[in-house]
Amino acid sequence: MIEVISLSGMLVMLILAYRGERAYRSLPILAALQTRNKLPSLSIIIPARNEAHHLPKLLGSLRELRYPGELEIIVVDDHSTDSTAQVAAENGAVVLSIPELPHGWLGKPHACERGAQAARGEFFLFTDADTLHTPQSAGVAVACVLEHDLDGLSMFLQQQTHSIIDGSTLALAFAGLYAGRGARAGLLNGQYILLSRRAYFGSGGFARVRDHPLEDVALGKELERAGYRVALMRGQAWASVQMYQGLPQLWNGLTRLGSGALGETGRAAWLTVLFVTLCALPLILAAPFWMDHRAFLWLLVWGSAAVTCLPWARRVGSVGLCLLAPPAAMLMIAAAVSGIIQRFTKRGNLWKGRRV
Repeated sequence: MIEVISLSGMLVMLILAYRGERAYRSLPILAALQTRNKLPSLSIIIPARNEAHHLPKLLGSLRELRYPGELEIIVVDDHSTDSTAQVAAENGAVVLSIPELPHGWLGKPHACERGAQAARGEFFLFTDADTLHTPQSAGVAVACVLEHDLDGLSMFLQQQTHSIIDGSTLALAFAGLYAGRGARAGLLNGQYILLSRRAYFGSGGFARVRDHPLEDVALGKELERAGYRVALMRGQAWASVQMYQGLPQLWNGLTRLGSGALGETGRAAWLTVLFVTLCALPLILAAPFWMDHRAFLWLLVWGSAAVTCLPWARRVGSVGLCLLAPPAAMLMIAAAVSGIIQRFTKRGNLWKGRRV
């Protein structure tokens, strides 16, 4: 029985990994186009809650943008308890301060909506406080939208990691995400969303997804439903992000994403769950493997899990991270279960000092 479970699990794992890698590679790469002399006005909107430590680097990178058009940078201080507003102002951003969160809204959708309502640009770029941007990035992105007659684009960014724990976990998480999503259209990455003013307000914007934990996925669905063309592209050459600072933040992030994913992505989320669970097989079935002296089979299953994460381990920093796929899978499962329990018990998931 253990052999059947192991061999069938390896086969399904490898099939899903191949599916995910094909899906990722099918995404177009954002490439530099011939520079235009003038581009439409752009408003960069940064939702920020307790981001005083990230903002100097982000805003420094944005001040160096070589954008051939009118540009404004708006930081929406989402009721921070640190010096977010002061740091943003000192670094030249327009600061909008939100004293409290209205009923029925989650923090990030509300901050993004408030920023959009105040923005003057013909295009809106929503980006997170933990991102860094190259000087040409904004111009390249807007020029791409205009060249290909799109209503916007979203980018998958270069991932910067803090340790082998978050590196191995992110490698597995992205492998699982694409194993589940396949080549589906309409997905956005909330770290970088560029939209025309017309598409944003025409689709209802973040106001339509005000209570969604995975607001970027939900907004992508609304834009697709409204008939707008927004491409998801590979943009590692143009911006980077460091999602988590240490294990506590990684855990809180995984609980939020794990509990929210099932409601937002449907069948795709269940394929991701299946993939992650299969990657954890060497630890889930560790006792039966060793009691029955099946060490070779155990190593084979572990090796298969590592192979499925190899491309993503390389992308996030080191191929050696793939060897930690099984413990990373166990961490993800534990965090997701914790998040689901918190949500069903109405406690909510802790994220940046709030229960969401």
